[in-house]
Amino acid sequence: MGTKGRGSVVVDRNNLNLPEYCESTYDVHFDELKAANYYWGLFPKDLVSVCVVTTAGADGVIKLANIHCARLRDNSGILLFANMSHYVVDGIGFCAFISRWAEHCRQACCDGVKPVVEHRVFHFDRNIVHKALSLDRRPTSAAASDLFFVPRFAASALAWISPALRGRIMSVVASMGKPEAHMFHISKERLEALRCSLSDYVPSDIRLSDNDLIASLASMTIVNGIKSAAISSCNGGILSRLMSVCSSIFGDLFAKTENEHLTFVIADIRHRLGICDSGYTGNCVIPQLVVNSLQRMESPITPESHAHVASRVRAAVQDLDGPYISQFVDTLNRFPSSFAQPLVYTINHPEKVFITNQSRFPLYDLNFGFGTPTSMVHLTAAKHVIFYLKYSDKMGITYACCDTSSHTGYTYANYFRLGADFSNIRYVVKIAGGTVT
Repeated sequence: MGTKGRGSVVVDRNNLNLPEYCESTYDVHFDELKAANYYWGLFPKDLVSVCVVTTAGADGVIKLANIHCARLRDNSGILLFANMSHYVVDGIGFCAFISRWAEHCRQACCDGVKPVVEHRVFHFDRNIVHKALSLDRRPTSAAASDLFFVPRFAASALAWISPALRGRIMSVVASMGKPEAHMFHISKERLEALRCSLSDYVPSDIRLSDNDLIASLASMTIVNGIKSAAISSCNGGILSRLMSVCSSIFGDLFAKTENEHLTFVIADIRHRLGICDSGYTGNCVIPQLVVNSLQRMESPITPESHAHVASRVRAAVQDLDGPYISQFVDTLNRFPSSFAQPLVYTINHPEKVFITNQSRFPLYDLNFGFGTPTSMVHLTAAKHVIFYLKYSDKMGITYACCDTSSHTGYTYANYFRLGADFSNIRYVVKIAGGTVT
């Protein structure tokens, strides 16, 4: 860690930091999990060996990869937990590692003629990104500039401390909320019906993507859920009061904007820079900010209001062109501690939402030699994070929103149902062993 908060990953061939790998057995049969629709409450409590924030292991060192294999009763199946540090890779890099691992395992399982594992080269050289930047520059948005590039003492202090200490601090903060995940599934047909229902309120030359539809609907649902929960819960607990005090303190430091809502859309920039075939597996994502008025987000979810917010998501994503990305990367390099800015700044925005689209990741194509996965779950412990991925081999999307209470989760379920009535979409939410449809 440098003196200005710039971190680096060093590979010492004489002292390799090997991944953490552990195995265990679990006295539950695969058929029992399948019959329960892979209900998370039946999974081993210690399956997740690390939390959402990167922390040091027992030896005091942050591992670049953490793997836990839990073998089910009668050798009926395996639960595989895999985590890689975001310091090193993004989702594309994670999938590249897991896919490569699966290829070698599949080859080792063959008794006869072993399949040839195709030679591929992966790169972590950041110069690949820098060489692909546009020669032109265009100013970043006002929201992005304020969030990332306005120096703030709290963020700088968080960036300057060691990654291990920062991990301990952030893991404590993350665990205070005790978030719960609420799962939803939308078929491809229903998603298309939702898109058609908004067509009267969207210009004919704009086609809303699946990402636009879900990001906007989920964001509006969360804001409405928070509003309803606040109305029904007049007196918060100790944690609520503590967060309120922190928000007030940081609000003074950050010029709190109570009337704005931020949706962070995590965007991969490889195809925008033309480096999809370069084999670059390092971090290559930009959090694009979508700013809406809080009043707009709290309004009833109708085709018109949904179309308005979805159109703003589309406009924000389309704004990520070469000159914009080049300016963002240049500025990011001038302020190496800027990565910590959102960690502190977002405390001031309790209604914030993070959207990450993993539906194109080939996770359901993984084959370690005994078939492809039957169920895939993305684990997170961060409040108001929406992630979604392709649902098995079916044409549909599964996504989850994370909150801090089942009460608010049921509120979300109600709003998702109300918000989707106009297109007859059916949502299924699993909360604490129960199912809301």
